[in-house]
Amino acid sequence: MSFAQKSEKKWTEEEDEVLRAAVAEYDLSNDILKCSEGAKINWQKISDCLPGRSNKSCRKRWIHSLDPTLRKGRWTSAEDAVLLDAVAMHGQNWSKVARHVDGRTDDQCAKRWRENLDPSISREPWTPEEDRTLLEALRAHGQKWNTISTLLPGRASVHCRNRYSRLRRARDTTSSQQEGSRASSPSGRSSPADPSSSYSTPVRSLFSCVQHCITFCHLQSD
Repeated sequence: MSFAQKSEKKWTEEEDEVLRAAVAEYDLSNDILKCSEGAKINWQKISDCLPGRSNKSCRKRWIHSLDPTLRKGRWTSAEDAVLLDAVAMHGQNWSKVARHVDGRTDDQCAKRWRENLDPSISREPWTPEEDRTLLEALRAHGQKWNTISTLLPGRASVHCRNRYSRLRRARDTTSSQQEGSRASSPSGRSSPADPSSSYSTPVRSLFSCVQHCITFCHLQSD
């Protein structure tokens, strides 16, 4: 992400209204603002109506947020089929692919492909080796899931994030069981055996790695 993208101020409701009005005005006068294949949209003229906003910023705001034809939410099987055909035709040229999928942006198409439809995605259960790689990468890079996913072939960034969440929940459940056992132990008596001892050594080791990763991420966010 560029510095300009990071520093760009949030769009206001007033700016959104001006943008809608500008698009409607130029649509009526030029009939060139429709997003069909080959259409050219004069975003420079539209940005002239919004001081402080570039033509690229106006285009992005319209296409990804305000366009009334934009579809959001769950993809249908019909949309998936169209997306698969479009990728077969254009490869991962997402601007061209999106022209075939009505109401979906290039970013939406890319995300749907990378997280769900890409045939290289692994559907197999995670292995202990993959879990170790995930946790080691998390300690090295923090929660930079796109970077981490490059170290795990077949695992998309969102799948890496979800896997870490599952490991963390498993670790927290084990900790809760330990706390409950200690609390229920009569005073003066030794507490019951550590519940985590029922897990195999590799799994206990993973829980330890999860704790290290949680600590590291908290330090990074401070």
